[in-house]
Amino acid sequence: MNLLFIIPGFFNIEEYQEKIYNNNVPLGTLQISSFLKEKFQIKTDLIDIRIEKENNNYFSLKNNYDMIIKSYLKILDSNNIQKFQYIGINCYTSYQYLPTLIIGNLIRKEFPEKKIIVGGYHPSSYPDDFIYKNSPFDYIVKDEAELSLFNLLKKDNLNNREFQSPKIIEKCDLIDINLLPPPDYELYLSKYSNRDDFNFDLYLSRGCPYQCNFCSINYPFRTMHYSKFKENMDYMIRLFNKFKKDKIKISFADQSFFDNTNAESILDYIIQNDLQDKFKFSCQSRIESIANRHNILKKIQKSKLIIGFGFESANPNILIEMNKTKTPSQYIQSMKKIIEYYKKNNNIYCRINIVCGFPGETKRTFKKTAEFIQKNALDENIQISPSLFSCYPNTPVYRNMDYYIKKYGSLFNKMWWKSNSENLFKLSILKKSSKQYSIKDILLDYKNEYTRILNLFKHKNFSDLIIWKKFYSKWYYELCEEI
Repeated sequence: MNLLFIIPGFFNIEEYQEKIYNNNVPLGTLQISSFLKEKFQIKTDLIDIRIEKENNNYFSLKNNYDMIIKSYLKILDSNNIQKFQYIGINCYTSYQYLPTLIIGNLIRKEFPEKKIIVGGYHPSSYPDDFIYKNSPFDYIVKDEAELSLFNLLKKDNLNNREFQSPKIIEKCDLIDINLLPPPDYELYLSKYSNRDDFNFDLYLSRGCPYQCNFCSINYPFRTMHYSKFKENMDYMIRLFNKFKKDKIKISFADQSFFDNTNAESILDYIIQNDLQDKFKFSCQSRIESIANRHNILKKIQKSKLIIGFGFESANPNILIEMNKTKTPSQYIQSMKKIIEYYKKNNNIYCRINIVCGFPGETKRTFKKTAEFIQKNALDENIQISPSLFSCYPNTPVYRNMDYYIKKYGSLFNKMWWKSNSENLFKLSILKKSSKQYSIKDILLDYKNEYTRILNLFKHKNFSDLIIWKKFYSKWYYELCEEI
């Protein structure tokens, strides 16, 4: 028995999105692969269409359908799809929904004996998007996939399709993440050994102890034991040595790294083994988790851990609407404390993440956040990382959009992931965050305010800044021309 995983690419994206979405290894898929290999002795392989030679990220689906089909077929043939009984497509984000459908239909037409499984965040949120007449999919896996896939493969007899409509595999009991083997990084390194720009994610937990309204991570929170972290880290180091990879970026991809009770021990491990000189470590953290923990801050400095703090906004009302905090004044003061610490320590920097255009955002609330940054955080050790709010279908905002429409006059692009002619990133942004604040107004403020701020960061990559500015300026002028 064997299984081929496919990571779809994107359509209609531009250089700015490609840099965001194409670098990280597909951690979820690699974790499933290692689990099935260990528990079921199944053979696995992987195709990452995002980075295949024939990838078509820039193509418009509407005008290049035949060319896209031809390139997909070439990728599948060159990766020996004929050898595999099961095909697992990871529709991780809603941006990959249409490529997933096309790949599924192509496989069903050209290789009708294959059993096709689809999973990921989008199928978990909207399984009905994959259930329609002549759907190519046999199974839709919701939520965490390790146990679901294990049970499915264990009982499935590989006969011809037993049903005309895809079967939804409901979530199993939550898996103990301490029983999982290390992700199958070796599969990826072996497959794409010529790449040198890997960003490796490493999870120390699943889910999140917080439930922000803009976030799609809504699994129950579970953390990994320190011994399990050490096992995974040692395994990664051996692999990097084996494949002669250096300058590796390792991101602790947890929603809030310092809510893991082993976070301090992990920093000790990095420092004691001088790993900060071999790898570039980064993570995400809640502000409240470390604001008053001076001992942790010192270890962060020694380990050279780059932290992205999810600050998001300096406006109390927006913070409450985001469900970011119930005590905005205390929250904002905690951010100030952290900023002051970084200003005094020159050998380390942090990122402050900002979300612009959340439902209820107005010109006034936008200005308040920009003014907070200009007053407190214009320092060579502070990197500001602004982004526009993208309304994914598996977030509380999307599920409760009627509330925001009624209260603020917000205007959504409903079912935006089904468009075949436009850049989906642009469609996922609200048309209006509030009645008098349209996307055109937000873009003008966004690119003007944050271009000035981003220029002041000492460690900036000028090419990244140019790409960022070019994308948002072009988008703004496109909107101006539509009027």
